[in-house]
Amino acid sequence: MQIDNLSMQEELRQMKADYDYLKADMDRQRIINRQLMERVLRDHVGVLDANRKTALASMGAAILITLAAAYVRGLDMCLAGMIAAFYALMLIGYVFIYHKLGKIESGTDNVLATVTRLRNFKRNYMIVNTGSWVLVAGLMCFLLPEIYDTFRMPEHGIAAIAVMCAALLAGICSQYVMDRKVIKACNDIINHLKDRS
Repeated sequence: MQIDNLSMQEELRQMKADYDYLKADMDRQRIINRQLMERVLRDHVGVLDANRKTALASMGAAILITLAAAYVRGLDMCLAGMIAAFYALMLIGYVFIYHKLGKIESGTDNVLATVTRLRNFKRNYMIVNTGSWVLVAGLMCFLLPEIYDTFRMPEHGIAAIAVMCAALLAGICSQYVMDRKVIKACNDIINHLKDRS
């Protein structure tokens, strides 16, 4: 009886040691998973922050450059005002959508609220960019004839329009690449948050 009691106590001690070992291993794994999640989240949030800073700085600079170039080169102020208003509308759109997104950090908000904010941001981001491209198309309808008419020789006007179209194409390509990165970052953050919950 005493022997059975001792062997049972030994088994219980061994089971407790195994349990403590497994618990410590699970705690280490949980810490590693949390660190990996935070790193992934930080990388994707970095894409969104970089896009926000780049967009706001470039649109602010574009407004100033447009107005300065109009003043220095004698461009029609109505046309320069239309271009500056276009950039100002885009700037307001980006400020609005990033303000509504708020700050995304791991563990500071519940997962459902963060996923909802990201989905709304993604939708608003696409709306702002689609609206801006519609405005660009409308602006080009006014801008290209004005550019052509400012040159005395038609060849120079056509060359200026070709340069403007090349710049527009470069802008479309760079915006497409940036939009893909932002949308992918949003999707990846949403997927990681869903996996965590």
